[in-house]
Amino acid sequence: MQDQFNFDHPPFNTLSPEQRQDVLDQTDIAYFRRGETILRPGQLVDALYIILKGVVEERHAERNEIYAQYTTDDLFDIRGQFDGECRHGYVALEETLCFVLPTQAFLTLMTDNPDFAAWFQQDLQGRQQVAGPQKNLSEFILTRIDNGNIQPAMVIDGQTSLYQATLLLKSHHLESLIVTHDGSFGMLTGTDLLYGAVLEERPGTEPVHRLASFNLISVQKGDFLFNALMLMIRHRIERVAVKEQEQLVGILEMTQLLSQFSTHSHVLGLRILRAETIDELAEAAATLTMLVENLHNNGVRLPFIMKLLASLNEQLMRKAFEFAFPARYHQRLALMVLGSEGRGEQILKTDQDNALVLEEGLTETEIRPYAAQFSRHLERLGYPPCPGKVMVNNPEWARDIGAWQRQIEQWVHQNSPHSHMQLAILSEPHFIAGRESLVRQLQRQLLEAVQGRELLLSEFAAQALRFHTPLTFFGDIKHSEQGLDIKRGGIFPIVQGVRALALEQGLTDTGTLERVRLLTERHIFEPDFADNLSAALILFWQLRLERQLARGGDGLNQRIDPAALPRHHRDLLRHALHVVKKFKQRLEIHFQIRIL
Repeated sequence: MQDQFNFDHPPFNTLSPEQRQDVLDQTDIAYFRRGETILRPGQLVDALYIILKGVVEERHAERNEIYAQYTTDDLFDIRGQFDGECRHGYVALEETLCFVLPTQAFLTLMTDNPDFAAWFQQDLQGRQQVAGPQKNLSEFILTRIDNGNIQPAMVIDGQTSLYQATLLLKSHHLESLIVTHDGSFGMLTGTDLLYGAVLEERPGTEPVHRLASFNLISVQKGDFLFNALMLMIRHRIERVAVKEQEQLVGILEMTQLLSQFSTHSHVLGLRILRAETIDELAEAAATLTMLVENLHNNGVRLPFIMKLLASLNEQLMRKAFEFAFPARYHQRLALMVLGSEGRGEQILKTDQDNALVLEEGLTETEIRPYAAQFSRHLERLGYPPCPGKVMVNNPEWARDIGAWQRQIEQWVHQNSPHSHMQLAILSEPHFIAGRESLVRQLQRQLLEAVQGRELLLSEFAAQALRFHTPLTFFGDIKHSEQGLDIKRGGIFPIVQGVRALALEQGLTDTGTLERVRLLTERHIFEPDFADNLSAALILFWQLRLERQLARGGDGLNQRIDPAALPRHHRDLLRHALHVVKKFKQRLEIHFQIRIL
């Protein structure tokens, strides 16, 4: 029966052929009748049990408390392998067959195989890394800027003529030059020379400093290539200067960078930048799901995917804003996105969540036609209308800064489920276009309005407990015909709970993972718990994304079928849901929430 040992299941999939044979040679089979006690509290542990068939329950004998249930491919008692004795009781709930691996053989594997040991010694975050090794594209994500991927910068004096600069570009096969003038560095591209010579009819003897751009965007040598790509997309440029401390050492070109990047996301960024009509913009937006699928299939981690998608969505919306609103309004109002888009956590398009902040004196009536046009543009780009009408074409979400302040104060004093929801929506603004200072002012007003309001924050945090964690009484994943709602059961409790803690602490960062990091720095979370909480959230995102991609990119689908998951993914999901359960308990204590 040893040939039925599952070496595809972590952590046994990390074993070498020789180690697998040793396991088979040293493993016995044990049979337990229904109701039979396998291990008792205080009993010396001399073996690790791996279930071949059946169900085993872990219990606390004195308190009659049930900790968990184990079934096919599950392991117990892992803690006993290190402690030497069993803390809880283990009882077979039905006829059960187990592989029995002697503790000494188990400890030998721990010593000889670091990957095998990591599975037991690390927590949820570590187990995800063992269960899901990253593939080729992640090598790009983690590649740093060095001499191998930058080109030396050719530096010329600002008094060099346009004619001489053109000869240098041609003879050295360059796309750009660095120009020095009055102690500053600037960049001159072949396109600058072309426009200057042809469109502006500048003479060849004119000095190059008059054409160079001295608002130089730079990155540090040693930074990640991925961050350079984000910088280029955000600033709509195709090259950046590379510095080592303050010294200029080279140039990183978009074409060079992307020779190592196989997903062609740069093409999408450039198409967005160069779109001249809403139809052209829509054609670019239609490829976003394909980009996500490509990145995901190549093993890129979700935080990187989300960062890239947030930048591209921002570019799409900024371009749509420019199409919809006349230039005369661009510095008189600010467009912001809210919800998951505001947190930078939306991967596939869901519904619109956006709002406008107007300067004093500018009325919603005046900009209403343009706001309506913007909402239509977003719908054309694949963002369906928000069912709750949190959109700029709704006067409730397009106010001047004074009206916003009065509305915030009203919501704070109402202290109702509706006002909590509105404050939650508004608490995560991300500036897209217009005058950024208006969004920053609004955010400060909200944070000041909730500071010190313990009852409000307590009831706000209680929303994280609104949905039951989908675990059975026995600690296993709860199943239903409709599937597990991963948003209600896992994502929302973490996002809402962390949001409440962030508001309490006055944090301006809106991303949940960044908030967890900052809360850890403030000693609200212990580092290990913070790592587990972040890893659980990433796992929920991952499972939801895989489900959505399997359904053709349906960004609104939040349900998964745990039974359809590979065994080790179910283990991770169960562990992650227990992390959520512990987090809720911490929220109850921290905010003194009374559950009736």
